[in-house]
Amino acid sequence: MAHLKTINCQAWEYLNKWPKQAWTKAHFSTIPKVDNICNNPCEVFNSRILHYRCKPIITMLEEIRSYIMRTMAARKVKLSGKPGPLCPVQYKRLEKEFHFANQWTPIWCGDNMGLRYEVHMWGNKVEVNLGEWTCTCGVWQLTGMPCRHAIATITHKGGKPEDMCHEWLSIEAYNKTYQHFIEPVQGPQYWAQTQYTHPVPPHKKVQRGRPKKNRRRSVDEDNVTGHKLKRKLAEFTCGRCGQTNHNIRSCKNIGVPIRPKKYVAPSTSNEDDHLLSQDEQALNEAEEAAAHVQQDPVEINLSQPHLSQDSDMEFMVPATIVPPIARNKLAITRAIKRKVADKDDAEN
Repeated sequence: MAHLKTINCQAWEYLNKWPKQAWTKAHFSTIPKVDNICNNPCEVFNSRILHYRCKPIITMLEEIRSYIMRTMAARKVKLSGKPGPLCPVQYKRLEKEFHFANQWTPIWCGDNMGLRYEVHMWGNKVEVNLGEWTCTCGVWQLTGMPCRHAIATITHKGGKPEDMCHEWLSIEAYNKTYQHFIEPVQGPQYWAQTQYTHPVPPHKKVQRGRPKKNRRRSVDEDNVTGHKLKRKLAEFTCGRCGQTNHNIRSCKNIGVPIRPKKYVAPSTSNEDDHLLSQDEQALNEAEEAAAHVQQDPVEINLSQPHLSQDSDMEFMVPATIVPPIARNKLAITRAIKRKVADKDDAEN
């Protein structure tokens, strides 16, 4: 927690409000043999009885009782013919741990009972006690199922890991859970009649608007419309105007030209000024070179070149050749206008 506080103080303040037994496995209790805390059974039950909640009180209770009776009967038949000693879900979890257990090597420490081992893998070491069913990682104590270190130790001794699982994970415990059943109830026409007056429902005042059927959610829960959570998309930009939270199809800036695919964001103001000054300087040099070519035409001499006094060869430059910088005058002017427009858009 101290390290988390240095990284993100807001996350530390939020987690510090709740007891550590509610969100971190290091403080979980080893009695329930469960390594997670969730309210999935409550959410499933609430979704199932959503259709019954809008009915009168007696009808609602009767429908809920029938639903629980059907569910318990189906669960009893579901695993009636399955062999033991573990449930199918627990066997799948055990097979995943078997895959990682091959990477660990157990070494007996030499105790008299032969139950304490030191398990190695690439410099990592943990202690496994087969007598107390404990491991340094804490997974065996927390879930009741041997971890990968314990599986490597048990198989090294020739035992079966499924025989060293907690009894609550066995198929026998599952059958004991559903050995009870709900008594059937007769219809209202067979109920005993009494001398007392029938109960009268209270006066119902119709509220304005559509009646609410969904349960009230807490502040920390996300609002759900329907049966699915709202999809959260990452921030995206428009290919036309460059603004966020909309695309080119829903863009309202129709007058803005579409940006090219290889678009480079406009630079800062200092960079724009520097580029403009360079472009202006290049434009001035191009104009001066073009004017010089027009004012001082050079005749083409078709005769043989002659040597100067310094014995250097002098060649005549044709008058029709224009410097390249003057040839790019139009391109430079367009680039300046485009940069000025990008600068104005960035400021707006």
